Amino acid sequence: MDLEWTALLVHFLGMMLLIASFGILASSQIGACIRLYAIHSFLLALITAVIAYSHHVEHLMIPALLTLGLKTIVIPQVFFRVIRRLGIRKEVESYINIPFSLLLAVLLVFISFYVTGSGKVLKPVSFREFIPLAVSTVFFGMLMMTTRKKAITQILGLLLIENGLFLMAVTMTFGMPMLVEMGIFFDVLVAVMIMGMFIFKIRGAFESIDADEMTVLKG
Repeated sequence: MDLEWTALLVHFLGMMLLIASFGILASSQIGACIRLYAIHSFLLALITAVIAYSHHVEHLMIPALLTLGLKTIVIPQVFFRVIRRLGIRKEVESYINIPFSLLLAVLLVFISFYVTGSGKVLKPVSFREFIPLAVSTVFFGMLMMTTRKKAITQILGLLLIENGLFLMAVTMTFGMPMLVEMGIFFDVLVAVMIMGMFIFKIRGAFESIDADEMTVLKG
């Protein structure tokens, strides 16, 4: 594949990744949020694979395949199983409304590009444009964790942060050592399963998965 076409493909995937991030914040349904997270992870896997191919970094193909299998298929299925068992249909409860969330997201994108624009501190080994994109993804995850009330969408925000950090690692240093990456993927899977069990416990104790309900535990 020609390097020019490779660069165009990677930039297109990056644009779609940003759109998927906005889609997660804009969605009012939990099912749609999970599907968009799966799409986000699929695009992340494709970006990793293209970078691995274009820069001849073969070891990146393994985390790309792990991202494809774990974050695109396994974790979304775990979430769908949880919401089916809990009978959850929609997620419309938020501390701020969706238009204001999107406005904040746009501001965070501008801040990310401004902070990382000089390139004096962050010197990626590939595709400098992905550094502000990775920082924006981390900010989007933080925004989702702090503005959504349901525990399950807060977990999705945490996973979005992990996607942003993974993208930054791939862009900055062509990833981490293989054993570290596999350990992180395993930890993410275990963490999602444990959080799923906690959601069931929260539902059983408070008859709701609204995180605000846990304020009654304050002394």
